[in-house]
Amino acid sequence: MHCMDYRFLPEIEKWMEEQKLLGNVDIVSIAGSAKNIVDKSTRAFALKQIEISRSLHGIKKVHLMDHIDCGAYGGHAAFVDETTEKTKMVTDLQSAAEIIKQSFPDLEVVLWLAHIKGQGHGWEVSVEKI
Repeated sequence: MHCMDYRFLPEIEKWMEEQKLLGNVDIVSIAGSAKNIVDKSTRAFALKQIEISRSLHGIKKVHLMDHIDCGAYGGHAAFVDETTEKTKMVTDLQSAAEIIKQSFPDLEVVLWLAHIKGQGHGWEVSVEKI
């Protein structure tokens, strides 16, 4: 599950291919990704996507990715600095992983944080494992 932000979709697809995640995978794109699992008002919808994938395709692992400068969080402008922004993203990813594991104890959850730099169509994306 990752954010729907168009700025990094082509790069994330390349990254998923490098990680050997493409092919036999269900991709869920929701603005804010982990934020939707942490937020009680949207949690049921986000978890339902995981449940559908689990029921239909027997998934064993969930890759959950957030990204810096996410519009669902208000982008960079919503944070005092980059450290505060990254801390919020990592905290939400970790909280979301705990919620997923409570709902689906048999699933492994892998956390990722993407960094997007650039403007126009010159986006540069890097991904770090959390």
